[in-house]
Amino acid sequence: MIIPSPPASVDFNGTWENGLGSEMDLVVNVNLLSGEYRTNVGLPAPSEEFDLTGFVTGDLITFTVNFGRYGSLTTWAGQQTETSTGQVEIKTLWYLTKNVPDSREPNELWSSILAGAGTFTRP
Repeated sequence: MIIPSPPASVDFNGTWENGLGSEMDLVVNVNLLSGEYRTNVGLPAPSEEFDLTGFVTGDLITFTVNFGRYGSLTTWAGQQTETSTGQVEIKTLWYLTKNVPDSREPNELWSSILAGAGTFTRP
């Protein structure tokens, strides 16, 4: 038996920005997340948009962005919280995986996965 997730109890809708200047526009429909992501790091131009898809439940969030022709995927998982000054944030951990040519996989596969942490706030 599948038990459906409760809808978000916080408002994730709208524009969010991380400390590196990347932005995302989120739309929540019950517990399904969609939107656009604009990265301010790497090869893509900051104006280039990438589809974002994911889920929310309560104050938890997870989403993935496919950077397509740049050969990488990134996924974030986190929780919305409030600072002592009242600022709303989404604290996340992320994983980015990038393509390694098949011939180099035996030696380089694990170096193709990067991990980090990030915080999103409303601009």
